[in-house]
Amino acid sequence: MKDTFDKVKMDESRKDNIRRSLTNSKAKTEHLGIKIAAAAAVLCIAAPLAVNAATGGELIDRLWGNSGKTNTTEHTITYIDEGKVDENGNDISYPITLPAVEYVDVDPDTADRLISGRITTEPVTCTVGDVTFTIESVVRDGMGVVVAYTIEQEGGVDFLEYDQLSNEGKGAWQRDDHNIEYEFMECGGKTWVDLERSTPDKLYCCEYMCQNSEVHASGSYIGNHITFVARELTMTRHEMWDAMDNGITSGFIQDEQRITIPVADKLDTRSLTSNVGDTIKISPIALKWDTSRTFTFDNGIPMAPTDWLNSITITYSDGTEYTVFDDSHENCQYRCGIYSGGEIILFNRLVDIDNVAKITINDVEFTVS
Repeated sequence: MKDTFDKVKMDESRKDNIRRSLTNSKAKTEHLGIKIAAAAAVLCIAAPLAVNAATGGELIDRLWGNSGKTNTTEHTITYIDEGKVDENGNDISYPITLPAVEYVDVDPDTADRLISGRITTEPVTCTVGDVTFTIESVVRDGMGVVVAYTIEQEGGVDFLEYDQLSNEGKGAWQRDDHNIEYEFMECGGKTWVDLERSTPDKLYCCEYMCQNSEVHASGSYIGNHITFVARELTMTRHEMWDAMDNGITSGFIQDEQRITIPVADKLDTRSLTSNVGDTIKISPIALKWDTSRTFTFDNGIPMAPTDWLNSITITYSDGTEYTVFDDSHENCQYRCGIYSGGEIILFNRLVDIDNVAKITINDVEFTVS
């Protein structure tokens, strides 16, 4: 840490905001490349639907187990406040404490009961420039979508920035100084990269996503497929943004590949209700808390309910607990605020919804309806 840190004053709310920005985002999701007005493409089914067969549990363990994932204790990193310097011209930095993360084994019998027949495993591939994307599997529940896929680029996948810290936080990101970009059109979230299995030329990724609007989150938008788009641009993404700021609106796309990825039926869900009537919808992979009433005003000042969201704990019928998150733990893959209030949360493990006794948000209990 730089020796100038002691000269920098920073209140705890600012530290907390940075901590949140480095971990799971509460912001609404938005499309990558949303400024590009691409021509409409005819969608076609690229591969037949297949169930989760002959995976030996490896695929499920990559998505919701501890294969390739590293448990971490609560720890402190040095955050560089980009573009800000002190009176001596040195970068301003702050110590930020990141939460502990714990992954668990997948019980194969539970996974088979919860997931079997609801996952696609027939690969779908497209190539733009010298980059090949292969979508390996998709699971969805009407709230979230989880996708396993690979990215291959001879000489190294250099348009994606990833490391252990990004896996702990908001995920890998696409670099603006390159000319490749991709997105899942109906949803958005966090890109996790399997650092153990990946090589410089081939990345094994998992995408943990919320559906992109109230309509999508209701499950009515995604039918029998999701849409994957990959683009090779005529310039870097940064140069494209600059051109758009200067009024240029076309000529950015060298090649665009748009494919549809078949999806299986949605996973089963259950609903839980609090004593004031707010509800939680839960599936084996995600939770949706939709509320405007569970929490009241703070000192008379209206605030979004998620601003006070300190903890979520799932208690099973046998008394064991899954701490989804609290002040010192973040045992979920992605969190996203929803337009009507509340959040959608993608778990970092499978939840046996048949054996959930209650869910506690802060000190408010939700029980099975």
